[in-house]
Amino acid sequence: MKRTLALLLSVVLTLAVALPVMADERVQTAPGPAASAADLQTGSGASSLAASSAAGSETVGETAPDALEPSGTEDAASSAPFDVLTANSVHSAAMVAENTADTLNFENLRRALEKYNANILSLQGQIKDLTSVTTANMWDTIVGLDQMKEGVDAALNTVRNADSVPDGMGDVYAALQTSLAAQSAILQMQIATLQGQRDTMGDSTESAKNSLDDAINQIVKGAETLYVAIATMEDGLDAMNRGLDTLDRAAAITEKRQELGMASAYDVESMHHQRSQLQSQIQSMKFQIASNKTTLEGMCDMELNGSVKLGALPMPTQAELDAVSYDKTLSTAMGRNVDVANAQISYNTSTSGANKNALSAAKDNFASKFKVVCMTIPEDSRLVDTAQEAVDFQQRTFDIAAKKYELGMLSHEEYLSAKSDLDSAQDDLRTAQRNLFSAYRAYVNATQYGLV
Repeated sequence: MKRTLALLLSVVLTLAVALPVMADERVQTAPGPAASAADLQTGSGASSLAASSAAGSETVGETAPDALEPSGTEDAASSAPFDVLTANSVHSAAMVAENTADTLNFENLRRALEKYNANILSLQGQIKDLTSVTTANMWDTIVGLDQMKEGVDAALNTVRNADSVPDGMGDVYAALQTSLAAQSAILQMQIATLQGQRDTMGDSTESAKNSLDDAINQIVKGAETLYVAIATMEDGLDAMNRGLDTLDRAAAITEKRQELGMASAYDVESMHHQRSQLQSQIQSMKFQIASNKTTLEGMCDMELNGSVKLGALPMPTQAELDAVSYDKTLSTAMGRNVDVANAQISYNTSTSGANKNALSAAKDNFASKFKVVCMTIPEDSRLVDTAQEAVDFQQRTFDIAAKKYELGMLSHEEYLSAKSDLDSAQDDLRTAQRNLFSAYRAYVNATQYGLV
């Protein structure tokens, strides 16, 4: 019995020394959020600074050998361990584009962005860093503490179930039992703390990944919106050029009428003023197209010359339009929305009233916006059909005018007027088609990426 008591006492003394060490070395806090792009870029500098600090702490109180005296600019430049950027080197540094393509197609836009866009590549790197964060080490610590607790509990049971207590050892046995019970409670508390930190770290990591994925999707959506805007401006430029041709013809007619005394000098001046204003608008439109193309080129890491060619927008098929359904796709689309997903994670962690209300609000907000997206598609589809009917009618009207013009029954101006009406109807049709394309693309982004 004395031998058993001595063994138990040694266990208690060992645990009394070991537990504080375990608390310092094994109880870890959950890692913070993923490093930002700026942190990633300065990571090497921070590592060097940390290394220098560590080296300095080992030589506190000692004089650094061979201390260097301040030297002149020339010596400093020659002894610098890394290249120093100067103003001239910055201005002469060439921006080399990795993407050598000169054409962009809407279908391949996301692929190009994911391959070349620096912001997306940075976000993908942060997602990788988050994915590499593991709770394995923390779990190993939990297992180790649990095994230690089992040993303490076994010793506690041995003391409690002792057959007899030697004379004069009752107080020792009581103190030993109290100490073992306290050590077991401390271990249990540390295990529970680590398990809570482990769960919280998993939830935080998942929420951060959702937010980073959403940031990537938002960049792609912005590029898609810019692509459609450029296509719209290019169509508008074509219409403005046709308007300029019309003004040129009208100005020539007005000048001829002035020669015949049927128009005043002011009428001619007015026509020239309108032409000058339209020319200015055309130049502004060209600038807007070039500047927006430059932005898109920069997003895809292409040569920044503002002249990238854009492929035609891939219009949705009738089968794709018919498959649009709010009821059938709401649940899937809602589960992919970042606000709903993160609110669901918070609610799963704590079913408090605040988290429950936040989840309901996120779902209601998404549902209302998604409903509008789904409602817009059939309306825009109807407008496309109406615009197509107008084009068909103007085409027949122009065909008749062309035949009359060929037979000498219609003047050249009347022929050109009919052609202008047809061009205007075709412009309206292209506008309606772009609106339908944008509406359907909003539906795709909502169902695939949870964007509304």
